[in-house]
Amino acid sequence: MDDREETAEHSGEADNDLAQQGTRRRRRKERRYRFGSQKRRIGVQLPRLSWWREALLVVLLVTAVFFLINPFTRLAQARATAAKPLEPLAVTPPTLPEEGYCLAGDFQEWNGRSTPLLDDGTQGDSVAGDGVFSRTVTFAEPGRYLWRAMPCGQWELGVPEKSAWVFVTMPNQPITFTFTPDLPSTDLWPQTYALKASDTLFAGPVAVGSFQTRPWDSEDGTTQMRPSGNGQYQLDYRVPRPGSYEVYVAVQGYTEGFGADGRSREPIPLTFTTQSPMEMVVIQYDGRTDRIAVLYGIPGWLGSLAYGWGARIIAGISIVGMLVLGAQMAYSHFVLRPDRQYSAGCPNCQQHDLRRISRETSDYLLSIMGIPVRRYRCSQCGWKGRRVKR
Repeated sequence: MDDREETAEHSGEADNDLAQQGTRRRRRKERRYRFGSQKRRIGVQLPRLSWWREALLVVLLVTAVFFLINPFTRLAQARATAAKPLEPLAVTPPTLPEEGYCLAGDFQEWNGRSTPLLDDGTQGDSVAGDGVFSRTVTFAEPGRYLWRAMPCGQWELGVPEKSAWVFVTMPNQPITFTFTPDLPSTDLWPQTYALKASDTLFAGPVAVGSFQTRPWDSEDGTTQMRPSGNGQYQLDYRVPRPGSYEVYVAVQGYTEGFGADGRSREPIPLTFTTQSPMEMVVIQYDGRTDRIAVLYGIPGWLGSLAYGWGARIIAGISIVGMLVLGAQMAYSHFVLRPDRQYSAGCPNCQQHDLRRISRETSDYLLSIMGIPVRRYRCSQCGWKGRRVKR
């Protein structure tokens, strides 16, 4: 009986020792998470921003600039196929006619010799010897007039085949006609020459053709072309169904337009073929030379980046990401500063006897974002909340 009592006494003392050791360990652990005294707070250092946030900010900046510049437009043009007329043009004027070039029209009885086009810097020609032949004619009455450019006296070599047009909007209006017979080959049609008159169009250009919901409708607002700068217009259009189509550019509300033969009262259309539904087709009109181009066969992803909203959406997301990340970094650096956190202590009683408790899901998310927060409880008033880790 005495041995059992002695054993029980020793067992009780051992349990007490273990309990006291656990209490001391817990207090030491809690003490490590308490906010330090004012003397220790003097040497507190600001936390360094996480390197990955700085790297991500640079990546977002580069991405935003890259997609705002949008180099995919040039890539799409390089990958695209340029449309051509269904049949070759019937007439191609010579580049060096013996008697030079002349202007003929219904305003001067279609005389193929009486109105020469000049390249000497006079009578409407801008620069002498630049290969651009011009002539200014004054029209007494408003109206629509027809004209052609040709080697003087050679009616069968006049262009365009169906005659060009010009709108005169006021009495005694001077109009300068320009003919460039020799041009480098590009995607624009006509490829070898250009016809131009300095009149003012009644309306903007519209792409018309068999691809429209109502074919050849010059009043279709969905195919109206938009200015792209420097006198040029462009339409980025997704053709709903695969197939072969024809297109030219018309003056909105009129039959007159611009085709493979240039400015013409009966424009020759360009033809293109799409292979998939909603394929992107780009239609261009150069108002400086009255020439047109049609680009097709662009890969879907490239068309969305070059001409759709793809590049702008990515740039917008990058800019928003930059703003959010920049605000979060600024908030971490200026608001969640450890020295302010230590100075504040408990927001209810301003005591610094704060003990660390288990974190919540939001605390882990903030830590992942680079804000090293911990959750504490005030021993004085029972407040629970988060503070930035030392």
